Amino acid sequence: MTAPSSGVTPDPTLLLVATTSQVPLTTAYNALNVPAIAAGGWYLDPTTGVKIYKLTSGTFPTSSPNWGHDYSEGGDEVSLPYNGNTRAMLVRQNGGAWWLVDFTPGVGVGNGRQLAGRLAPCFDQSFSFSNNPATPYYAYVSNCSVIIRFDIRTMTEAPGNGWPISESNACWLQQSENDGLFTWLRGQSGPTVAAFEPATNTLKTYTNSGVNEPRIDRAGRYIGLSMNTPPEALFVWDFTTNTIAWTTSGDPGIPFSHNASLRRRWLVVDWNSSAPHQYAMFTPDVANSGQYIGGPANANDFYGNGNWIQHPADLNDQWAVFSTMEGLQSSGGGWLAPGGMVLITPNGQRRLLGHPYNTGTNYTFYSFVRLAPDGRYVLFTSDMDGSGRNDVFLAELPTR
Repeated sequence: MTAPSSGVTPDPTLLLVATTSQVPLTTAYNALNVPAIAAGGWYLDPTTGVKIYKLTSGTFPTSSPNWGHDYSEGGDEVSLPYNGNTRAMLVRQNGGAWWLVDFTPGVGVGNGRQLAGRLAPCFDQSFSFSNNPATPYYAYVSNCSVIIRFDIRTMTEAPGNGWPISESNACWLQQSENDGLFTWLRGQSGPTVAAFEPATNTLKTYTNSGVNEPRIDRAGRYIGLSMNTPPEALFVWDFTTNTIAWTTSGDPGIPFSHNASLRRRWLVVDWNSSAPHQYAMFTPDVANSGQYIGGPANANDFYGNGNWIQHPADLNDQWAVFSTMEGLQSSGGGWLAPGGMVLITPNGQRRLLGHPYNTGTNYTFYSFVRLAPDGRYVLFTSDMDGSGRNDVFLAELPTR
């Protein structure tokens, strides 16, 4: 891998091309003694040489036997730089309280502060940093009774532009680029999905007893509804017209589940296809647009993430990251970079960022690999090859 240190634009093409032979190198990884690295320290991935920072430890940001973070898609858990090169991360203390941790390249971590009182998230997926470069110091949180915008510099509420909003038990809080369109689920089981456009102070809702969870189109307007009934179906909710624009039938077709949400693109793995499966794509503004974009996939049980806001000339050149749900790698053979964090584009790019070396099968501490909104970093949890504890890490993408 070549990673010029002076660049500012993330360039995954500087990473190794992903192959089926890139298995986790556990002997080399264990020789690094990652559990002993202090919070703020780093190591180089044994396969790719990517720099990976350790954000938490047994004593930072406070004493805890484990640290993790929220699910692999939805709102932003890595902020944009809000004070020079310093940005904040959302981490969770042993499945309990949530904390913000600051990270500064070349300096380390600091300024750990718990989200408490009115700023305490209601559930997993009840928080999101702003992805608007004009307001990198804002974050949004649902505290079970209201959704609040607040300033992470002062940890005080920042009302305005329609905030706060009275909403009970809002979760799956997420937004399109520049904080243009927000969506959330009312209660962890629905059945009502809400969407809010701050620029027009417009709130709309859609209710369906079959809803599982919403997925935003990062370009705005469309919200993909992953359905329980029909199983794994996609219902595309058009916020502008307030109608369901089109639907899919779900299983045994291409499932709309665990997808990466990009601008006008939703990427998935078709676990209904023959192993080692294929990647697939839905285009929100094109009805019946499910199509395959090539395999093999990286895992049978997978997660995708598309939090990186990108504007390539061809929308099929946008990057998403895919990872393994649980365990060091999926069973069976033929997987792409088994157990790895694989960056893909619909146009066929497949690059390996590294391996999380997470052997865990406890949902709370899955890797849940997530991109920053500017694409500079990827957040993940790891038990450090079965070390007995879990910590949160930040992988640095190469730049040009």
